[in-house]
Amino acid sequence: MMERIAIFDELKDVAGFWCPSGADAGDLARVVEFVTEKKLNVISVVPDSVPTIWPWLEDRFVKIMTRFYLPDKKVTETQISDITIRINNVFKQGAHGAQIFMPYDALADLVEQTHIIRDDLFFDKELSIGIDIGDVDVFEWEKLFEDLRKINASSVLFVFTKDTGKKSDFVGRIYAMLNAWSDDNKFDLHFAFGPNFMRIEQAWRLVECMKPVLIPRVKFFVSA
Repeated sequence: MMERIAIFDELKDVAGFWCPSGADAGDLARVVEFVTEKKLNVISVVPDSVPTIWPWLEDRFVKIMTRFYLPDKKVTETQISDITIRINNVFKQGAHGAQIFMPYDALADLVEQTHIIRDDLFFDKELSIGIDIGDVDVFEWEKLFEDLRKINASSVLFVFTKDTGKKSDFVGRIYAMLNAWSDDNKFDLHFAFGPNFMRIEQAWRLVECMKPVLIPRVKFFVSA
């Protein structure tokens, strides 16, 4: 536990808090205390936590990002309608933005069906697209970034769900992503690798080395 907390001290301004699902009011109160103590400026929560946590964070200049999931590789109109309603609801409850996680193969569908209404739905709000970096092949980065620009994403958030150690070529994937990063990408670069400080440090060092201009736009979401 102490090792996890130390990660926030190491990361400082580039740290965000990832609040697990299933947290009750007592858990959320402790989260708010921790976020305030560490002077974090962004937190990621599930939709059910927003009504409870927003009144406590309203005057503390902490952004509330809310997690949503599209699990299928094809996105239907019904799924788009459902998630649009749910996102609109959390915005009314105080959320500052939505993090939509999906397979890479679903991104093109989402962009095609929502890019026209994106600015209306997310007016003065943030849209973060969550992708498993393990799903993206080396030749797909240009298309991924093009789609993110088309939907006017505020940030891209990379997770890594199948870490098999050296066999996963994590460093190579981060390298390929940064190598393909375009100056046209106006969105921020976020990561969520859990409390895995080794992966956080590897990604951070590659950003510092390859794309130092991105440093002010980087965020690592970590759970304590």
